[in-house]
Amino acid sequence: MVNSPAFSQVNSLAIHWRRGRWREELPGSAWRWLLAPAWLPYRLVTGLRNRLYDLGWLPALRLGVPVFSVGNLAAGGTGKTPVVRFLAELLKTHGEHPAVLMRGYRGDGDANDEARTIAECPVFCAADRVQSGHQAIAAGATCLLLDDGFQHRRLHRDLDLVLIDATRPWSGLLPVGYDREPRAALARADVIILTRGGLVDAAERGRIRACLTATGKPLMELSDGESWLSDLAGSGRQPLELLRGQPVLLASGLGNPCGFERSALGQAWHVLASWRYPDHYHFTARDASELTSAAQRLNATLVITAKDAVKLAPLLPTTAALVLHQRVDMAAADKAVLKAMVLSALARVSQG
Repeated sequence: MVNSPAFSQVNSLAIHWRRGRWREELPGSAWRWLLAPAWLPYRLVTGLRNRLYDLGWLPALRLGVPVFSVGNLAAGGTGKTPVVRFLAELLKTHGEHPAVLMRGYRGDGDANDEARTIAECPVFCAADRVQSGHQAIAAGATCLLLDDGFQHRRLHRDLDLVLIDATRPWSGLLPVGYDREPRAALARADVIILTRGGLVDAAERGRIRACLTATGKPLMELSDGESWLSDLAGSGRQPLELLRGQPVLLASGLGNPCGFERSALGQAWHVLASWRYPDHYHFTARDASELTSAAQRLNATLVITAKDAVKLAPLLPTTAALVLHQRVDMAAADKAVLKAMVLSALARVSQG
């Protein structure tokens, strides 16, 4: 074990909170109620803003091209970026030239880690996604993909996809929970997509699906696609069996690291510990040195996510860690329904 009081045992996995990660864990901890005084103002402001948009008093701007939003209710990762890439590939097969609009790291317009993992189409990062939408169209985009866009109501969208993470479906409103909006907000969605359903037991998955089906919205589900390991440069593609029975140390800077950890625990790896950094964390040389030292002390292989690899690769030798790559897939029936909805949205906009 790495010697640190910040460890806690979860399913025999040591969790290590690094660089202020504990603040992101507060809504899921026993200390969450210390944040209760901020809960009511947050709910009132969020509810008022949504009501103003619902009544049309705050306008949603149209940019003249189809806009597809991929978002969620909860703060943190639900697997949005793989769905954005999935949609980009679908749109390209139908002759479209999509572009992705992201807020960027801390909303300052700098390309964030997700942006650097998207190779299917151009990515525009800016706090003002209406402005970046205009820029994308001027650069030749014929449709726009709004990443993390469910709460970005200033920009009109023609199809609203909302993702629900089965490992953390709903937990109450911020700041005492992780949800940005109450479950009733799903009334605005056009499609609900359940992610990471394979990482919870069948009974829990069934309960979540029943709740989502009750909304009356089309319900789809992502399944695990191809997964593999590579070096930090993305080469040397290896099967997951490479680490069968081998000691492993995990490290991630994710909104919800549980999916990554459960995926690793589901392999025949001997996972010893997980170092959790804040979401979108910018790793430093010091962090890289600490991680490699910890892996050496544990005699373990360091495994990281593709999202974090783009930031750790410049700081480590290519062979210092393995990167877990995971693709998502969807049942043929769900693909057909989603394809029909996307093509319908394209046709609506083209017809004016």
